[in-house]
Amino acid sequence: MRRRSSRCLLALSGVGLAACLLGSRAAWADGMYCGSRLISVGDTLYQVRSVCGEPDDAQHRVETRTVRHRVRVACARDQKAQCDTEVEHVRDVVVDDWTYDFGRQRFIRYLTFLDGRLASVQTGSYGSRDDR
Repeated sequence: MRRRSSRCLLALSGVGLAACLLGSRAAWADGMYCGSRLISVGDTLYQVRSVCGEPDDAQHRVETRTVRHRVRVACARDQKAQCDTEVEHVRDVVVDDWTYDFGRQRFIRYLTFLDGRLASVQTGSYGSRDDR
Protein backbone atom coordinates (compact mmCIF):
# COMPACT_ATOMS: atom_id res chain seq x y z
CA MET A 1 0.00 0.00 0.00
CA ARG A 2 2.90 2.35 0.72
CA ARG A 3 4.14 2.10 -2.87
CA ARG A 4 0.76 3.17 -4.28
CA SER A 5 0.64 6.16 -1.88
CA SER A 6 4.05 7.44 -2.96
CA ARG A 7 3.07 7.15 -6.61
CA CYS A 8 -0.09 9.11 -5.89
CA LEU A 9 1.89 11.92 -4.28
CA LEU A 10 3.95 12.24 -7.44
CA ALA A 11 0.88 12.32 -9.70
CA LEU A 12 -0.84 15.41 -8.34
CA SER A 13 -2.23 16.45 -11.71
CA GLY A 14 -6.03 16.25 -12.17
CA VAL A 15 -6.27 12.97 -14.07
CA GLY A 16 -3.35 11.34 -12.26
CA LEU A 17 -4.76 12.23 -8.86
CA ALA A 18 -8.20 10.89 -9.75
CA ALA A 19 -6.67 7.62 -10.95
CA CYS A 20 -4.67 7.29 -7.76
CA LEU A 21 -7.67 7.96 -5.56
CA LEU A 22 -9.76 5.40 -7.42
CA GLY A 23 -6.93 2.88 -7.23
CA SER A 24 -6.52 3.43 -3.50
CA ARG A 25 -10.25 3.09 -2.91
CA ALA A 26 -10.37 -0.15 -4.90
CA ALA A 27 -7.51 -1.56 -2.82
CA TRP A 28 -9.67 -1.29 0.34
CA ALA A 29 -12.90 -2.49 -1.31
CA ASP A 30 -12.42 -6.06 -0.09
CA GLY A 31 -12.36 -5.36 3.64
CA MET A 32 -12.77 -2.85 6.45
CA TYR A 33 -11.52 -2.10 9.91
CA CYS A 34 -13.63 -2.40 13.03
CA GLY A 35 -11.53 -0.69 15.65
CA SER A 36 -8.04 -2.08 15.06
CA ARG A 37 -9.18 -5.41 13.58
CA LEU A 38 -9.58 -6.10 9.87
CA ILE A 39 -12.40 -8.10 8.32
CA SER A 40 -11.98 -9.33 4.75
CA VAL A 41 -13.87 -10.91 1.89
CA GLY A 42 -14.40 -14.56 2.72
CA ASP A 43 -15.01 -14.02 6.44
CA THR A 44 -18.17 -15.61 7.85
CA LEU A 45 -21.19 -13.85 9.34
CA TYR A 46 -20.04 -15.03 12.77
CA GLN A 47 -16.49 -13.70 12.33
CA VAL A 48 -17.71 -10.26 11.22
CA ARG A 49 -20.26 -10.05 14.05
CA SER A 50 -17.65 -11.04 16.64
CA VAL A 51 -15.22 -8.34 15.40
CA CYS A 52 -17.63 -5.51 14.50
CA GLY A 53 -20.63 -6.20 16.73
CA GLU A 54 -24.24 -6.20 15.64
CA PRO A 55 -24.97 -4.29 12.40
CA ASP A 56 -27.20 -1.21 12.50
CA ASP A 57 -29.40 -2.83 9.85
CA ALA A 58 -29.59 -6.39 8.54
CA GLN A 59 -31.63 -7.70 5.61
CA HIS A 60 -31.91 -11.38 4.68
CA ARG A 61 -33.21 -12.83 1.43
CA VAL A 62 -32.86 -15.82 -0.87
CA GLU A 63 -32.21 -15.24 -4.57
CA THR A 64 -32.55 -17.80 -7.32
CA ARG A 65 -29.61 -17.53 -9.69
CA THR A 66 -28.81 -19.18 -12.97
CA VAL A 67 -25.16 -20.15 -13.32
CA ARG A 68 -23.74 -20.98 -16.73
CA HIS A 69 -20.48 -22.75 -17.40
CA ARG A 70 -18.83 -24.51 -20.29
CA VAL A 71 -18.28 -28.27 -20.28
CA ARG A 72 -16.80 -30.73 -22.76
CA VAL A 73 -19.11 -33.51 -23.96
CA ALA A 74 -19.13 -36.06 -26.73
CA CYS A 75 -20.16 -34.45 -30.01
CA ALA A 76 -23.50 -35.47 -31.54
CA ARG A 77 -22.01 -36.25 -34.96
CA ASP A 78 -18.84 -38.01 -33.81
CA GLN A 79 -19.05 -39.63 -30.38
CA LYS A 80 -15.25 -39.89 -30.18
CA ALA A 81 -14.75 -36.15 -30.59
CA GLN A 82 -15.20 -33.63 -27.75
CA CYS A 83 -17.34 -30.52 -28.15
CA ASP A 84 -17.84 -27.52 -25.86
CA THR A 85 -21.35 -26.78 -24.69
CA GLU A 86 -22.90 -24.50 -22.12
CA VAL A 87 -24.76 -25.92 -19.12
CA GLU A 88 -27.10 -23.98 -16.86
CA HIS A 89 -27.71 -24.69 -13.19
CA VAL A 90 -30.35 -22.94 -11.14
CA ARG A 91 -29.55 -22.58 -7.46
CA ASP A 92 -30.68 -20.60 -4.44
CA VAL A 93 -28.22 -18.14 -2.90
CA VAL A 94 -28.70 -16.77 0.61
CA VAL A 95 -27.94 -13.02 0.59
CA ASP A 96 -27.44 -10.99 3.76
CA ASP A 97 -26.97 -7.21 3.54
CA TRP A 98 -25.56 -5.55 6.66
CA THR A 99 -25.13 -1.84 7.31
CA TYR A 100 -22.72 -0.33 9.82
CA ASP A 101 -23.07 3.35 10.74
CA PHE A 102 -19.94 4.22 12.72
CA GLY A 103 -20.95 7.84 13.31
CA ARG A 104 -20.71 11.28 11.75
CA GLN A 105 -16.93 11.22 11.45
CA ARG A 106 -16.77 7.96 9.45
CA PHE A 107 -18.36 6.51 6.35
CA ILE A 108 -21.27 4.09 6.40
CA ARG A 109 -20.26 0.59 5.32
CA TYR A 110 -22.50 -1.79 3.38
CA LEU A 111 -21.54 -5.46 3.63
CA THR A 112 -22.97 -8.17 1.38
CA PHE A 113 -22.71 -11.83 2.32
CA LEU A 114 -23.40 -14.69 -0.09
CA ASP A 115 -24.17 -18.06 1.50
CA GLY A 116 -22.77 -16.83 4.82
CA ARG A 117 -19.44 -15.46 3.52
CA LEU A 118 -18.51 -11.81 3.07
CA ALA A 119 -18.59 -11.06 -0.66
CA SER A 120 -18.20 -7.27 -0.78
CA VAL A 121 -17.77 -4.13 1.30
CA GLN A 122 -19.01 -0.84 -0.11
CA THR A 123 -18.58 2.64 1.30
CA GLY A 124 -21.45 5.09 1.56
CA SER A 125 -21.66 8.67 2.75
CA TYR A 126 -20.84 9.90 6.24
CA GLY A 127 -22.82 8.28 9.01
CA SER A 128 -25.66 9.96 10.86
CA ARG A 129 -25.41 8.41 14.34
CA ASP A 130 -23.69 10.01 17.28
CA ASP A 131 -20.08 8.79 17.18
CA ARG A 132 -19.46 5.42 18.74
